[in-house]
Amino acid sequence: MEQQPYLQIFLERWGALVVGVLVGLSLAVGISASIPPTYEATSTSFLTVRSTTGTLLERSQFALARISSYPELALSSDVLSKTIFDLGLSQSVKQLANSVSATNPPTTVLLQIASSATDPETAAAISNSIAANLSNTVSELENSSTDNRYVVSLELRDRAQPPTSSSAPQRGIILGLGGLGGLALGLIAAIVWARFDTTVRTAKAARRISGLPVIGELTKPSLPFARFRTRNNDRTEAALRETQLTIRQANGNELPRLLALVPASRAAARIQTRIGLARSFAMTGRSVVLVEADFDGGISATNPEALSAEGLAEVLSGTRSVRRVVLKSDVGSFDLLAPGLPANAPKENVAEHNVLGTVRQLLAEFDLTVTQLTSTTRPATLELIAPYADGVVVLVCLGRTRAADLAHILARLRLLEIRPLGIIMTGVPVFRRSDLVSEWLPGDFNEVPRTPARKWDDLALPATASALAQPERSAAPIPVGPAAKIPADETAIADSVRVSPAPPKPLRPSTTRKPRTSATTRSAPSATSRTRNAKQAASAATTSVVAAPEAAPET
Repeated sequence: MEQQPYLQIFLERWGALVVGVLVGLSLAVGISASIPPTYEATSTSFLTVRSTTGTLLERSQFALARISSYPELALSSDVLSKTIFDLGLSQSVKQLANSVSATNPPTTVLLQIASSATDPETAAAISNSIAANLSNTVSELENSSTDNRYVVSLELRDRAQPPTSSSAPQRGIILGLGGLGGLALGLIAAIVWARFDTTVRTAKAARRISGLPVIGELTKPSLPFARFRTRNNDRTEAALRETQLTIRQANGNELPRLLALVPASRAAARIQTRIGLARSFAMTGRSVVLVEADFDGGISATNPEALSAEGLAEVLSGTRSVRRVVLKSDVGSFDLLAPGLPANAPKENVAEHNVLGTVRQLLAEFDLTVTQLTSTTRPATLELIAPYADGVVVLVCLGRTRAADLAHILARLRLLEIRPLGIIMTGVPVFRRSDLVSEWLPGDFNEVPRTPARKWDDLALPATASALAQPERSAAPIPVGPAAKIPADETAIADSVRVSPAPPKPLRPSTTRKPRTSATTRSAPSATSRTRNAKQAASAATTSVVAAPEAAPET
């Protein structure tokens, strides 16, 4: 697996960090809400020592020595039990001791008693009651009725007041700790996610897996806010124009006549990608047609009439011509060939028989044909159309296409003897776009990729469709067989698909091997055989229209 810096891991998987922080904050809010509020009140007492014989220094030292033992005395069972009795509390001595604290600030004769309770008035009453009971206890212990030289008194100087805000729970601290804990959880989740993530997340990863150059990066769909949507649309159009120019450069500095987009995953098969490319090509002034090869491709979302219109299924069945069923797109200046009606989907053998004639019609009518294909699309599959395409591009969705899916589609293309022009990354955020030119190698575009020559040579068409432009005429079913008659009003269709006659197929050799004859004994061909060969050649020369299944009557 490719090692990534931690900063790149966190930037690519920032969603895990956000989710972790939200989870931590949610737990913190739940915990703080489940804790009942607690109020704390504090009272302050002052220790005084009166003496008729001792000096001020002696009294001060005596007070400092005695005050240090009073915090423990304040929490004694004698003092607390009196407080429980005075206030009528339902707590035990141990429970009350856990909610009370007594402290003596250093080098002072002050005693502070703090009490906590769920009610502010109760907290203040407990603190004042303990201070009063402690004062009585100190008087009983320190003073003597027989010795009046020293009189010790603990006087309550600052009575506890009911607090106006709770002292616990401290929600700010709890939320902060929850956020930090959630962030740590998100960081750990991002690292684990990166460890087991097999999706393609960078152009370098796509290049490493496929060995093909990345020739385009298309941004994500428009943002919902109007101000950002305009800016995003401009960036998307710029990315489409840049991708168009790169496709041309990768194809030997000329646009392919038939461009096949092959998505490596379902996430990469977004309809916006092929519509955007078709619209970008059409803006150059060329006649462009978008061929929808899948009944479930979602074209009805942009062109509702395509849902019930005839299209590619009928053309591959041989019952309609391309010119008859082509539509005008509602989202661009290009034409649209709908997938057709599922009920009219041709059988596999019928589609294979008519695919060459279909491709000829597309190339004769339009300068550029754009289609998207997979092995599961119907009525046309990748294996049916891609061998006739002179430009094949693989689509990879950033962060949603797995490396295994990309390797799988490349293996299928290798079986078809097709080398793609390159890879187009889709769904790329603006801040994640990279400099693709710097990643290209010197040998990426030296050898222009082509589909199998035996397929492309079968078309035998001029370089552009303008050489075969004909006036618009109504289409009719394509005739069947070499001896089928072409009606006078359909000669334009026949002319648009006429090619050079193919040479006659060689006869199948006999299973019985004849003895070889020497050059001296081999006789010259007879006049009868020469006449028969001439008739066969003449018959083959007159067959100029590709045979198609018998036309069904139009409805």
